[in-house]
Amino acid sequence: MKTLRLLNYLLVAVLTVTWLLACGDKEENVTDNNKADSLINVAHKNHEYERLLELADKLQASGHISNIQADYWRGYAYSRQKMMRLSEKYWKQAVNAEINSQEGLKYYAKSANRLSGALLLKGEYEATMKVAAPALDKMRKADYRDNSDFAYLLAAVGCCQLKLGSPDDASVNFEHSMDLFHKVVEAEPIKSNFTTAIVAVITITDNYLQLNRYQNAYNWTLAFKELLDIYKELPNADPNFIDKQQTRLDIYSASALQGLGKNKEAEQVFNNALKSHYIQTNEGKLEAINYLMSAGRWDEAAENFEVLDKQMQQYGITPTMDIIQHYLLPKYRANRGAHRMEATNNVSYQICDELDTAIVRMQRDAAMELTTIYNTQQKEKELVEQKAHMVRQRYLATILALVLVLFCFVLIIYFRHQSSMRLEKAYSKLEIANERTKESSRMKTSFIQQMSHEIRTPLNILSGFTQILTSSEGEELDEETRQDINEKIIENTNRITELVNKMLELSDVSSMTIIERNDKLSAKQIAQEAIKSVSDNEDAIIPIQLKLGEGANQLSLQTNEQAATRALIMLLDNAERFTKEGSITLVINQQDNMVQFAVEDTGIGVPVSEAEHIFEEFVQLNEYEVGTGIGLTVARSICRRLGGDVMLDTSYTDGARFVMTLPVC
Repeated sequence: MKTLRLLNYLLVAVLTVTWLLACGDKEENVTDNNKADSLINVAHKNHEYERLLELADKLQASGHISNIQADYWRGYAYSRQKMMRLSEKYWKQAVNAEINSQEGLKYYAKSANRLSGALLLKGEYEATMKVAAPALDKMRKADYRDNSDFAYLLAAVGCCQLKLGSPDDASVNFEHSMDLFHKVVEAEPIKSNFTTAIVAVITITDNYLQLNRYQNAYNWTLAFKELLDIYKELPNADPNFIDKQQTRLDIYSASALQGLGKNKEAEQVFNNALKSHYIQTNEGKLEAINYLMSAGRWDEAAENFEVLDKQMQQYGITPTMDIIQHYLLPKYRANRGAHRMEATNNVSYQICDELDTAIVRMQRDAAMELTTIYNTQQKEKELVEQKAHMVRQRYLATILALVLVLFCFVLIIYFRHQSSMRLEKAYSKLEIANERTKESSRMKTSFIQQMSHEIRTPLNILSGFTQILTSSEGEELDEETRQDINEKIIENTNRITELVNKMLELSDVSSMTIIERNDKLSAKQIAQEAIKSVSDNEDAIIPIQLKLGEGANQLSLQTNEQAATRALIMLLDNAERFTKEGSITLVINQQDNMVQFAVEDTGIGVPVSEAEHIFEEFVQLNEYEVGTGIGLTVARSICRRLGGDVMLDTSYTDGARFVMTLPVC
């Protein structure tokens, strides 16, 4: 007991000394919370995102802003720098943080709004609901509803419900959202509030257009018009803002009317848009393309696409998979629809040239962003360690010199030993990770080269036929030859589209989003469709036999027909590629509540040690075989999101046996 009292006395004495010493060793600090907010707002308005990150770290460390506020601004800064993994990470931290004040509630709402918008943009509707729905409940309980964040979260939930098959619930939330936006703009009629409300209306309208619900889309353009009419009555209304939003209103109205079959009305509304200043800008021309293509005005659509390259150069936009999918492929279709064969050919070459670059850049950007995440985690770790160090100083500073020295020596020896052991383990893991990275890089390089070859082949065929059709000899071709050439062009165009779709499937392979299962059909039907698709391929040389187990003829599934068939086709393609002679058999059985599709071949087989490795991206056990190394990866991803799986049966010894399972009704 005496020893305990002595130690307590020493600890109190050390705490006092340490506190006095710490008072003279402080970093530069902001004097009050108002100044902290002012500094952040200046960096925000000047788009100084690195400065914004620096301020968030310093002000959080000094205690002048809360953790939730710091995480919101970090997420905002990283989103503006296109580092969406990092932005989502910090917004998730803010959403999961404990709220202790009204200011905390404010930044919680902002973070939930931003995170929901980011997830909605990626099409992750279930993930969006998991963020937005609890946020709305929490804000209701706190009576924090009369604001644009709450209104936008309602719209986001409505968009998810619409996409997930609950249009009535979506309609209720959309109406509630618009009622709230009207209250917000009435209470504070400033441009930013109108902008937020109009963005929400455009999002709702666009979602209805995507689902071909043109009457609903047209009704929401009327809500758009109502908001814009209110803004026009303001004494300080911005004429440029009015011109831009009126043009966008006309374009969306024309698209909805075109979908309703009211072509003349749609054309008249669109012609009104053509009188605006905004429609003459590059942004305006690009926004008009959807209507022009839906109306079959291919020449005008193709002309508008000519501004795409100027836009990319003006804003320093580099080619990505999204740009290839959403801009270059529609540009290709517009020029083809306008019968501009030379322009079509040029876009085809551009797609080929940009694809390799986009894939490499996508991989490089992902690696850089992951590196930044690692560095950020290290920074956070250092901040935690600094705080812990300060606490230890306050409790250890009064220990007698001799006891302190002896104790410190023991700690130093112990921690150095532990650190040495951890360092050895970390170094060993780093060596293994480095070897895996090298192997992954080699496989990705091989994959890119293979895809480049796969794309250039149909492009060369398209180029040849285009030259024939556009030359003087093309006029002398008979109708049968022209028809044959046309079929070849369509066939190779579809081949290019299939390759791009493979790229998009690969980019979606790590997604955890569940695929909607709205199709009810028999297991036999899925098998027959997959066999027909593979057998129709001219490269298929081994016939595929279908065997039905006991009761398999009556098995039915509630699934996604296209996705399930696609996964089975990939397994059959894999069997065809590695079976030079012998047979391929597709066997259907039921085990418990799952349907089994077993693809058996007499090919080269797979070593037991590689049973899981072959499902990783770009893995090819024989690098001299034709293929991309992503088929098994994508097939497993699809099946797991349908509630099933794909496994290699290691007990099968006559070749390879892959078992695909899907849940029965």
